[in-house]
Amino acid sequence: MKVVPAIDIKGGKCVQLVGGKPGTEKIEIEDVMGVARKWQADGAELVHVIDLDSALGTGNNERVIEMIAGGLSVPIQVGGGVRSEEHVQRLFDIGCERVIVGTRAIEDRKFIEKIAADYPDGIVVAVDAIANEILVRGWQEGSGKALLDVVRDLEPLPIFGFLYTNVEVEGRLQGIDPVPIQALANVSKKPLIVSGGITTMDDLDLLQKMGAHSAVLGMAIYTGKIDFRKAVREFR
Repeated sequence: MKVVPAIDIKGGKCVQLVGGKPGTEKIEIEDVMGVARKWQADGAELVHVIDLDSALGTGNNERVIEMIAGGLSVPIQVGGGVRSEEHVQRLFDIGCERVIVGTRAIEDRKFIEKIAADYPDGIVVAVDAIANEILVRGWQEGSGKALLDVVRDLEPLPIFGFLYTNVEVEGRLQGIDPVPIQALANVSKKPLIVSGGITTMDDLDLLQKMGAHSAVLGMAIYTGKIDFRKAVREFR
């Protein structure tokens, strides 16, 4: 299982929000590139970058993302507000390894079919949920669609895999809820990337046992709850 550091960008800064809600910043770091280089130096094999401004429709941080993609020797996967073919293409053009698509993939099956076919194994579908309902538009709205139903429907497409974030526990440092993760692992044979609530090495151990492909760490590594370098060593 890969242990992957998250870099969430808002207003050109690296931030960590609670439950994805603007205004709940627990962490704010001006030097985004410095953060990216630190995680690479600590052993990251991949860096997970989310453009929160793009996700929330308040702007974008593509110049910062391009700087990260060009400044690291490890690959990056990028998401946040990716809702057009042009946006997907731009992210690949600036050097992203994989592109994460949420809202548009959930609401427009023809769109996700097309970009999955155009970039086989390059697209990750974000299935971010509270309870069993997938959220859209930067987690600000419900989609009315059930988590497992969407995963079953999109499973046959040539996507890389699914990114599951449990929004209820995101950023709260209270541990993971294994029930939906195990249900997803049982339904999908695609790689499952898990984020939200990962707080301890025991959480990581449980994710590995459930078959997660990778675990995205945010608040836990920024607050020191998990020693990222140690986690990389143990789960590499």
